[in-house]
Amino acid sequence: MAENLGNKAIKGTIWASVDRLGSMGLQFAVNLILARLLVPADFGAIGMIMIFILVSQVFVDGGFSSALIQRKDADQTDFSTIFFWNIGVGAIFYLLIFISAPMIAAYYSMPVLQPVLRVLGSILILNAIISIQTTRLQKSLSFASLAAIDIISSLLGGATAVAMALYGLGIWSLVGMMLSMNAIKIIMFYCVTGWLPSPEFSRQAFRRLFNFGGYLFCANLLQTVCQNVQGIIIGKRFSASQMGYYSQADKLNSISGYTLPQIIVQVMYPVYSRIQDNRPLLISTMLMNLRVIAFVIFPLLFILILVAEPLIGFLYGEAWLPAAPYFRILCVGSVFMCLTNINYYGVAAVGHSRELFLWSFYKWGVLLALLLIGMNFGMTALIWSIVASNVNIFLTNAFLSRKWVGIGIFAIARAVLPAGLLSTALLCALMSLSWLGISLHWTIQAAIFATLYIAGACTLRLRAVNEALDMMRRLKSA
Repeated sequence: MAENLGNKAIKGTIWASVDRLGSMGLQFAVNLILARLLVPADFGAIGMIMIFILVSQVFVDGGFSSALIQRKDADQTDFSTIFFWNIGVGAIFYLLIFISAPMIAAYYSMPVLQPVLRVLGSILILNAIISIQTTRLQKSLSFASLAAIDIISSLLGGATAVAMALYGLGIWSLVGMMLSMNAIKIIMFYCVTGWLPSPEFSRQAFRRLFNFGGYLFCANLLQTVCQNVQGIIIGKRFSASQMGYYSQADKLNSISGYTLPQIIVQVMYPVYSRIQDNRPLLISTMLMNLRVIAFVIFPLLFILILVAEPLIGFLYGEAWLPAAPYFRILCVGSVFMCLTNINYYGVAAVGHSRELFLWSFYKWGVLLALLLIGMNFGMTALIWSIVASNVNIFLTNAFLSRKWVGIGIFAIARAVLPAGLLSTALLCALMSLSWLGISLHWTIQAAIFATLYIAGACTLRLRAVNEALDMMRRLKSA
């Protein structure tokens, strides 16, 4: 059974990687095109209002997706019950956004946000329809179908956005991209799975799932609010252009620092849930995941810190260079955040969602306090306060993992420090060249870093090297 589950996880990793890398690659390419067709203020305006969409989306999901994945015996009644619940909540929150749009536009002193928010808010109903379909495929580890749906919808949605931008529709091209992507997903989910809900709503099933998902909902709500509240602060205290620079820096940082961890968590959370009763296997699996993430992501982040400014200029054009300092700082924060979800979902898999919820008050309370302090010292200080919060979140999740799973901060440090120390040494060495007046093209700097990192990892015989090679062999044979 363990071997069969391992093979499923490997195949799931292949297709989750195809899904994430393919869809994000397409969206990234579209973003590069749009960055040259639109102005920073357009991206900033969307960034200001996305917190209202994202918070509403947490209510629509309600933590039930994770509850359905965690529950081993979830059936058609469970899925149908949550499907209709999501639709109802999505409609309610769309109505709330529609009514509050004028007030939100007035808060930012940007009248254009009123119609934009009223149209974009309809994405909540589309997402409500998609949510259960996605959960069913994730639970069954059917990531090949998810990959096809996400990539095709990203391609068609991106084409829609570029066409709208070329016709001079400005900010509406960003709205059109998000809505068209989700509308296409609805059609494709039905074509691929043919699944339809049964005409039933079970109060018993709802209560059973809410007992677990309710705590995750509250924890995710706090997380979403606090992780996106900087959009409200930046949009109100600073300019729409600065919000645009921050938004693009954050997008690029998310692609580099969160893609692989998200792939692993997407695949491994159902696996963690299945092996939750075999604690030694769960611990060894989580530590292996941490080592692989650190081995791959740490050098990537340090390379991006090294070449941030020329990379931003190359990708987005000279007009976006003010985003480079923001991007460099965010990459520092991602060093910690790329690890934290493994611990978080490990704790969730063993059924301690209540503890995750209670500790969320502390984690996100610290973030809010740091943001309120940082905003008084300028945009750069505000972003550094986000980094400080990321460190605190990492340490808190490590503490919870030690208490409920058995993986403490020292075990995590032993897993990730080899890659971290090697990456730090190479960053310092290459940065010292510029201090000595030796100038190299940024692509050459990146190539030297990558070459020396691989050579150093093999010479030092880092455990993650063998694990990565073993994973590649299993991927090839899967």
